[in-house]
Amino acid sequence: MKKFKKFIKILILSFAILFTLTLVSGVTFFITTTKGVSLDTNKLDKLSTAKNLKVYDSSNKIISPSNKNHIQVSKLSSHTKNAFIAAEDKRYYKHNGIDYIRIGGAILSNIKSHSFSQGASTISQQLIKNTQLSSEKTIKRKLKELKLTKALENKYSKNQILEMYLNNIYFGNGCYGIENASNHYFNKSASKLTLAESALLAATINAPSVYDIENNIDKTISRRNLILKTMKNQNKITSDEYNIAITESPKLNLTNLLSNNYLYSEIIKEACDLLKTTENNLVNNNYKIYTNINLNTNKEITELINNKYKNLQNSAEICVIIIQNKTNNIIYTYGNKSTLSSKKQPGSTIKPILVYAPAIEKEIITPSTLLLDEKINISGYSPENADKNFHGFVTARDALKNSYNIPAVKLLKELGVKNAQNFANKLNINFSKQDNNLAIALGGFTEGITLKSLADAYTAFADSGKFSSSSYISKIEDENGKTIFEKTNSKSQAMSSKTAYLITDILKDCSKSGTAKRLKDFNFDVASKTGTVAENNSKLNSDAFNVSYTTEHTIISYVGGNKLSESINGATYPTMITKDILNVLYKSHKPKNFTIPNSLKRSNILDENININHTESIPFQNQNFKIAITNNQNHSPIISFYKLQNYKYKLIRKNKTKEEIILTLVSLDENKIINFEDKNAKTGQIYEYFIEIYDKNDNLLQKSNSLKLKSY
Repeated sequence: MKKFKKFIKILILSFAILFTLTLVSGVTFFITTTKGVSLDTNKLDKLSTAKNLKVYDSSNKIISPSNKNHIQVSKLSSHTKNAFIAAEDKRYYKHNGIDYIRIGGAILSNIKSHSFSQGASTISQQLIKNTQLSSEKTIKRKLKELKLTKALENKYSKNQILEMYLNNIYFGNGCYGIENASNHYFNKSASKLTLAESALLAATINAPSVYDIENNIDKTISRRNLILKTMKNQNKITSDEYNIAITESPKLNLTNLLSNNYLYSEIIKEACDLLKTTENNLVNNNYKIYTNINLNTNKEITELINNKYKNLQNSAEICVIIIQNKTNNIIYTYGNKSTLSSKKQPGSTIKPILVYAPAIEKEIITPSTLLLDEKINISGYSPENADKNFHGFVTARDALKNSYNIPAVKLLKELGVKNAQNFANKLNINFSKQDNNLAIALGGFTEGITLKSLADAYTAFADSGKFSSSSYISKIEDENGKTIFEKTNSKSQAMSSKTAYLITDILKDCSKSGTAKRLKDFNFDVASKTGTVAENNSKLNSDAFNVSYTTEHTIISYVGGNKLSESINGATYPTMITKDILNVLYKSHKPKNFTIPNSLKRSNILDENININHTESIPFQNQNFKIAITNNQNHSPIISFYKLQNYKYKLIRKNKTKEEIILTLVSLDENKIINFEDKNAKTGQIYEYFIEIYDKNDNLLQKSNSLKLKSY
């Protein structure tokens, strides 16, 4: 028994010594770490007028919102003050800056949930974090925060601290401080906020991009109601006040602090992601954010859209994104934030990305390959062309230029859905598990894609197959002018330069004589693709696109809304808007034309008469069966034709001295595109090719057209 008591004494003494050593070590570490750290009252005193964060355009003009409008906390109602206290720091008036009870509760909660989801920062700590310290997440920074919080509480009263806090937190959409936020969202001073409005603003500050009053109101209202419930439980409001407030629908009366609030919001969001910090911390630091946005161009394009398409906007939404190809920086956006950021069915704008580019990349087709546009039914799926007609044999070039649906679906079937998706993934186009059918060739996605993602993908065609997601920010500097982020122009090679150029060459035709022919009068290269999404079981449309690019810029113009008239499609208003934008961008200069890459040698086709107007699926019975011919990347001639079941094909090659059969093909399986490489063609020789077609009894039915080509 004595031994046991002695053991207990030793154990207690050991714990006491360990505790003392730990405490001494902790205090020593705290003193050493925070030595020389003092409260910068100048930063706090200037908060009422300072706008610390600065965002610059490409000419170093500031595009940040106007200076903060300060409001005294004494002018705010008790409901407004209590809403923010309930949301962020329930025991604000009971602690001296550090809420030890809340810290203990957060620790227990995190232990139970096996996570670190619960924080315990008070309003005083948040003010210190946002104004005095960097955004790094380290123990040393936290200790400095604790020391400065104590100094803050000793220097200022609770109401002074609350006033500084409320006037400097970020409410999203370019709104600094509660007075600016109230003016922006409700068009009135914060002194006149109702209980429900106060709680709604308090709901945003935890994560302004998530609890976005303009674009995610339902989620923000849910958080508002939790705050109201906390106020009721704390006896700050009565049950009647609570019941009335939670049923109140926000009466938003939005006023813009900027000509383009979405643009500024996205810049802030991107900067937070780059620096791994919060929005509130970002906007209260003396950072300088540099972008490639041009304020003068933005103003001119915005005024043009607002004036010229004013009537259109009475029934539809307009959105525009412009990307600078060289840097992949976004230089302009226009439109409603929720529309710009939401996913949409891309319609026919997906065809170059998902069908034609991967088919060219895998050498399944060339632009001259013949595709049969005919009535099809693939396991119950029977798409139609927009004009309700079938066009017989058409080249891949014409099929894409005129946006025929059936050739795209048939080509995707031959390519394989998975192969097509793998190619699109390299352009940051993603799919849901349900997107495993041929309808995706026509933009029939389960979830869709954003306008930005669609425009990003097209920049790869403009830049020789090199891809990088677009962004707003080129550089960020801290308050001392030190660069803490600088964008690099590193890009991945998503496709060969050959594929990118061939798609571009086809889409140049689209802007000259295809669905985007409203762009035909420009005296420089414009590649363009249109897309239209129809309402289900209706002749009306829901979405209309034009994606166009030059060597300098990629532009996506979108018009959308419920039940758009048939006159609003990709070929009309979106293309008209793009035309107007091109006139603004290139009013004083014109971009260079696209150049043929070294990887692609232009085929020396002496006779390529491929004007095919077949309307029947069988190419015989007095119809002209056509072949196409080009050189592949190895410079061998590629002869392309469309074979049908139950016929024999003989491919014949002629030169000045010899005629020979170089391919005999008995077609017993399904209809299929054939691309035959003549590997035995000699360099420098001019060859003539044609096909003879026989029935199963070896009766000659007809000959194809004859084409000549010089082999390199």
